[in-house]
Amino acid sequence: MPDKLIDTNILVYAYDTSEGTKHEVSKSLLKQVWEVGGGIVCLQNLMEFFVVITQKVENPIDVAKAKTIVEDILKSGNWRIIDRDEGTFLSAIDLVSEYKIHLWDALIGACMKENEITEIVTENKEDFEKISDIKVIVPF
Repeated sequence: MPDKLIDTNILVYAYDTSEGTKHEVSKSLLKQVWEVGGGIVCLQNLMEFFVVITQKVENPIDVAKAKTIVEDILKSGNWRIIDRDEGTFLSAIDLVSEYKIHLWDALIGACMKENEITEIVTENKEDFEKISDIKVIVPF
């Protein structure tokens, strides 16, 4: 699998058993990352994942299990972790201004651009498709 950023919604669907087909597709995609690599996440994705999977889904998982999932991703050689800094934040503000997208998606987009990541696997086609040089892959 060529390196792709795996967005929060895909992470959540992979562990949210109430999501039917989206769960199965996302679980299979993450299984591939765990086995052969190529998955990238921003720390922001992991933070969002933790909040959503423990509080906002139909069948939340407990905090300890969610922490273990996050720790496993952080320690795995098959996942690449990227993060933002002050410059990323300023670049994200420019993306908000230029493309009229949400700041949180702009931060991920800016982080991707800084790290020369050109593909994102997400359900959020609307915001990410607006950002030049980012290819959106919707797996459903």
